[in-house]
Amino acid sequence: MILKVLKCLLVIQAFATSNGSFSPSVLEDEMVKCHTGFRVNLRRQCDAYRTGSSEELAGSGEYPELEDGCNSITWREANQDNNWGNCMEMTMDEEFRYITSNSVPDYYMNPYCPIGLGYGYCVPQEVTCFFPDLTCGEDNGAGTTEYGDIWVPHLAHFKIPLVGNPTRPDRPGDMYDAVQVGAEKDMGPAQGVAINGINIQGPNDAGDVSIDEGGFQLACGGHVTPPTTNIDMPGPGPAGSPPLYHYHKSPDCLAPFKNASIGFAHGAQPYSHAQLTGWALDGFGIYAYQDVDGAAPVVDQCGGHFGPVDSGEVLYHYHSRPIVPYHLACQGPSLGQCDSTQRGTNYCHPGCGADVCVQPGTSEDDLHAYLATWDDLWLDQYTTNDFQKY
Repeated sequence: MILKVLKCLLVIQAFATSNGSFSPSVLEDEMVKCHTGFRVNLRRQCDAYRTGSSEELAGSGEYPELEDGCNSITWREANQDNNWGNCMEMTMDEEFRYITSNSVPDYYMNPYCPIGLGYGYCVPQEVTCFFPDLTCGEDNGAGTTEYGDIWVPHLAHFKIPLVGNPTRPDRPGDMYDAVQVGAEKDMGPAQGVAINGINIQGPNDAGDVSIDEGGFQLACGGHVTPPTTNIDMPGPGPAGSPPLYHYHKSPDCLAPFKNASIGFAHGAQPYSHAQLTGWALDGFGIYAYQDVDGAAPVVDQCGGHFGPVDSGEVLYHYHSRPIVPYHLACQGPSLGQCDSTQRGTNYCHPGCGADVCVQPGTSEDDLHAYLATWDDLWLDQYTTNDFQKY
């Protein structure tokens, strides 16, 4: 109860801030630990961003239940006849979508070693190697094989607003925040969830190093965490955990990406706005690579912008991309203030050179009609790129 009261106070404080003023929802030291990939007992320290445990969220009665067997399926049992072991259920009410997932991808995953079979789990760029005695391909407990690591089901819950509000006075927001936007999650480092129920994490791994800087090769943008169940943990705290599947980069084997890449003879639509590939915690959609007419999205520092999506509606939304921040560096609009939301390495996109970024060719009338849902004068406070030149 005390935790819920404190979180409510943080939300009230956030709405009392001036526009474009970043207001974190967690303590500064907790924010630094999560953003920089700091670990204690081999666990990434992002629990401050969780709104409850898996058991607590499941016990609330708000989330859909998965079918029997979803949490006991094994990698060896998964095949195309059982959707590769993937289980995801989503329900909605008037305000939120409620997602329950077993964190298993809906496609085949090859056994994975981050830097090679017979090698460890640390790259030269890491300041501290948290897994000095772990070798990939050895028997390291659940989720390991002689060829590398494989996923183990993990029950995850996400509550995400159906509609994001881009005019909130506390924007930009922390990429990992759930509290200020009314969301819930039981997975601290998640910044969103893909349409197949797999959690989307930030751009860094190996501490405070981006996926590309660390040299990690991720098939379909995802991989598993190191297996730590067999490692003796010093001191009190949770035990180790088996490999958890998650995304960092674009999940480019999913249908929204293949919609543009399978070839014209097979119905590819690379010159249409990309399809929805997931949702950020703030309620805004995350779309695949291309914008209308196949154009490159003109995005702000968070990685989002205003413009028409595949339905034709003008919305604020994010685009997945093959470069940092991959999905989003902050919860937008950035209003030129993304830097204030970063701790450690700065993963902000360069932006469009203005406070608010609008995709060129967007209807000004449609944009104002969208913003009038909350504040028809909001845009007057900020600079925009010259989006009417097209």
